Amino acid sequence: MDSFDLSLLAPEITGAHAQFPGALEACADLGALNRLKGAYTGREGSFSAQLMERLKAAPKDQKRELGVVINALKSEWESALKARQAQLEAARKAGGSASSAWDATLPPPIPPAGALHPLNRLMARLVEVFRPLGYHVEEGPEVETEEHNFDGLNIPEDHSARGTADTFYLAGHAHLLLRTHTSPVQVRVLKRLAPELEKKGGIRFLAPGRVYRKDEIDPTHSPMFHQVEGMLVGKGIGMHHLKGTLAYAMKALFGEGADVRFRPSYFPFVEPGCEMDVRCPLCSGAGCRVCKGSGWVEILGAGLIHPNVLRFAGIDPAIWSGFAFGMGVERTAMMVSQTPDLRLFFENDQRFLKLMGGLD
Repeated sequence: MDSFDLSLLAPEITGAHAQFPGALEACADLGALNRLKGAYTGREGSFSAQLMERLKAAPKDQKRELGVVINALKSEWESALKARQAQLEAARKAGGSASSAWDATLPPPIPPAGALHPLNRLMARLVEVFRPLGYHVEEGPEVETEEHNFDGLNIPEDHSARGTADTFYLAGHAHLLLRTHTSPVQVRVLKRLAPELEKKGGIRFLAPGRVYRKDEIDPTHSPMFHQVEGMLVGKGIGMHHLKGTLAYAMKALFGEGADVRFRPSYFPFVEPGCEMDVRCPLCSGAGCRVCKGSGWVEILGAGLIHPNVLRFAGIDPAIWSGFAFGMGVERTAMMVSQTPDLRLFFENDQRFLKLMGGLD
């Protein structure tokens, strides 16, 4: 690094670089090395992240020279960390450590206990909220047909969601796609249970699962995410049933003090449609970063099932009616846990997953 001008960097960075060799040598196991790696080259809060922020804020005439220094510095850290990791792994395979012989008097390491992923735990929690109301779980394929994903949900042929810019179609199979929502499960269940509807007196179920859309990966979007949808069909079902059910569910999920509101909205498969907001559970409505100062957070979309959806399944909308709702699991998890970046849920960082241990 002597050929590079480190004076372009902040004092804390040059100081950290000076301490790096000693800190690297002091790493006697992979756990210590991973912590050092996170401090120097981790995605957030590391010295590398600070360098990138400094590069963004640098004057235009300094960016090129500063970029060369930053790249060289990061490359030196990453190469040294990789070499130390190889050294430690080789020592561990040999039955010792990189700096000392194996001590047979030490207690054996205790492997960490496995656990459900925070998103799976949240989906399980949502299912348990609705079980007392008689809802059961239904599942469907993630590779779907246009018939179930669009046609059966009253989505017109010229709707933008059908375009290849938004939906993953399977090459060589023009009418097969990765489902864009869990609503196709509703179509399949309605078609399957339509002949038994009178005997059963109605149906109610939840459909949790993975869905796919052509979204760019960023802090709030992912091409793969999770939804939980619900549907109830019966006789004489109206908006008051929908509002009462969802108000109960939000109180069960966020606590008895949870306050909700409904706003008109449009979805092709419901009429009328609405969106439900919950008073921000983090600031109690005072306004914060999560609710963007409004005091409310959008939690789900819902509405009364469109008659065309019932007709498609062979159900007479003059006799039967119902409601449907759907919520994004990641959106809810981010709100509850104050997680700023959706990607953290998919990176399998053990520190983050441990931190999310209370996300039920």
